[in-house]
Amino acid sequence: MSYLLGIDLGTTRTAAAIGRLDARPGETEIVNLGDRASAVPSVLYLGDDGSVVVGEAAERRAVSSPDHVVREFKRRIGDPTPLIVGGRPWAPEDLSARLVRWVVDRVAQREAGPAARIAVTLPASWGPHKTERLGGALAAQGLQVSYLAEPQAAALHYASAERVEPGSTIAVYDFGGGTFDAAVVHKDGNTFKLLGRPEGVDRLGGIDFDEIVFEHVMSGMPDAFEGLDENDPAVLSAIAAIRRECVEAKEALSSDTEVSIPVLTPKAQGSVRMHRSEFEAAIRPQVEDTVDALQRAVASAGLAPQQLSAVLLVGGSSRIPLVGQLVSELLGRPVTVDVDPKNAISMGAVLSLQPAPPTGSGPRPRVPAPRAGGSARFPIAAAAAGAPPLGGGGGPQGPYGPPAGPPGAYGPGPMGGAASSSLPPYRPAPPRPPVAPPPRPATPSYAPEFDDEPYEPRYDYAPEPRGKSPSFLVTAGAVAAAIAVIAAVFLWPQPDSEPAAASTPRPVPTQEATQPAPRTTERPAPTEQPPATRPLPPPPPQTRPTTEQPPVTTTEPSVTTTPPPDTTEPTTKPTPTEQPTPTDPNEGGGASQTAEVAPAPA
Repeated sequence: MSYLLGIDLGTTRTAAAIGRLDARPGETEIVNLGDRASAVPSVLYLGDDGSVVVGEAAERRAVSSPDHVVREFKRRIGDPTPLIVGGRPWAPEDLSARLVRWVVDRVAQREAGPAARIAVTLPASWGPHKTERLGGALAAQGLQVSYLAEPQAAALHYASAERVEPGSTIAVYDFGGGTFDAAVVHKDGNTFKLLGRPEGVDRLGGIDFDEIVFEHVMSGMPDAFEGLDENDPAVLSAIAAIRRECVEAKEALSSDTEVSIPVLTPKAQGSVRMHRSEFEAAIRPQVEDTVDALQRAVASAGLAPQQLSAVLLVGGSSRIPLVGQLVSELLGRPVTVDVDPKNAISMGAVLSLQPAPPTGSGPRPRVPAPRAGGSARFPIAAAAAGAPPLGGGGGPQGPYGPPAGPPGAYGPGPMGGAASSSLPPYRPAPPRPPVAPPPRPATPSYAPEFDDEPYEPRYDYAPEPRGKSPSFLVTAGAVAAAIAVIAAVFLWPQPDSEPAAASTPRPVPTQEATQPAPRTTERPAPTEQPPATRPLPPPPPQTRPTTEQPPVTTTEPSVTTTPPPDTTEPTTKPTPTEQPTPTDPNEGGGASQTAEVAPAPA
């Protein structure tokens, strides 16, 4: 199946995307080139036998054969000085062409066929010299490609995901892994054209920020890097692992505020912390240079920042929070980050190869080709395929399909009378009398109930509950319970109040007990103690005299005048007063309690 191929040839990574010829316009698909990601590192391993290894496999061989591995060669395109790899000189454009050839072969193997057309993206700041050098190297690899500026590809991908009106002007800020490009594009119909002069920085990208993080690690643990043998494979492997950790730390700082970078070398082991503020302070001068280049690109287009429809950020390094902050502050315009900044360029390259759909048209219908021998069964499909319907010619037809001319007008074949003697000549069928339609059935008896008004369904709802709601009843019950508790606290008889009341008038009976004390001395106390002690053990008789003491105090004169009541009172009252005399004359209350407890066992 034919397809279109777009390649983003980057300094640190290379990505590819395809588009089907029979797919809807704007549909693209990312191709998985690497083992761990869709993109592949732009690293080559050149063997002594001429073999080429690309991507993660080449990075792994850098530990054992570092002189056979080369990277970041895109920056050197146009430089006449060759690169020495494996003891042999290589032109930078030849290395880039080999990488593109590997991508084309990898996709052809996946799709079981070559691509119909190929597009390769280039930095907008490249001139004719670099483009011609790369074009000659690709032609030597047997590839015919078309070129597209990276900002234009980014704008095409952005327009496929967001609605961009014709006449819109977009400033593209492309901050990739090895280069920076800034350009202004204008939408003219379904294409984007460059306005003004593109600006860029050839040797500034994410790999420079990786080096800043690596220098921070070296300054944090200098002992781990002192005295290392650069030819030792263990040292090279440790340094490569630390550099990978630095790359991951840089990417993590885009979403996290602090990272810890492990350091494992033959000299020392540990980790170095890095905060986002430290990272942003280190890269701030370089980011300000990119914003200045973007301002120059906008000025070269004869526009002011307020005249821009949008500011689009693409490239992996554009996800750094400081980048969007500075661009928005210095331009005074909101910025938009592409939904897939790493793959936006390759998908835009595919979109540049697809034919632009007409305005207002939907997806193109897929009409299957007619099957062999099926033209007589499906005349419409046969006509679409260019085959004559029902046999040979295309003579005139009657109103119902038979030819209007004489027999044999279709030419030789089963429908032509002159070509076959076994078939009778064609004779038109006699006209059939018109058939009256069957009578309409009678309308049912229930039809008058319906009218022409639109039907409105009726719904039966449950009756609304009457009375108090459950929440109201629960609230009322809670309030009543609270009131009952409060009333019980204040109105319930307290048991501590009676002893307190009894304790207050105790001095009065003691005075009375002192007055009849002579009476007790006149009468023999031992004979009267037993009857006095017997009624005392039960609790009720003990509480009664305490409650009856106030009326006794009021009737003291009657006690003195009438002797008979005096004989009855000592039986009930003098018992607590007579007993303290033999034990302790100062503590009457304590003696009475001991006297009450002693007779209980008897």
